[in-house]
Amino acid sequence: MKRLLPDTETVKAAIGTVLEQALAAGRRPTVTAVERHLGIPHATFHRHYRDLAEEHFLPRVPAPAHPAPAETISGRTEENLSRLRRENADLRRTLALYEEAIRQLTLENDALR
Repeated sequence: MKRLLPDTETVKAAIGTVLEQALAAGRRPTVTAVERHLGIPHATFHRHYRDLAEEHFLPRVPAPAHPAPAETISGRTEENLSRLRRENADLRRTLALYEEAIRQLTLENDALR
């Protein structure tokens, strides 16, 4: 059984509601919130209502109030990138150890048969 999709006016009303709620709560409105409000999956919304999102939603979304300074973002980004590279290297070493252990167990299993 197929679910009926909301009509254009219902989607526009949902967009308006989400924008008002986000403004009242001091949050940034999202298309995901509109999708949740309508109870439809993202792919369905994108397939059927992308034009409404582009024409009626995105132009009404306010720009971020206080963008973070570039130096702060860059510093944190570099720290995170370094940490992730170290973790990646550690995980690769661990993976190599497990690969070797599996190889040895496979050889032992084959020898026992």
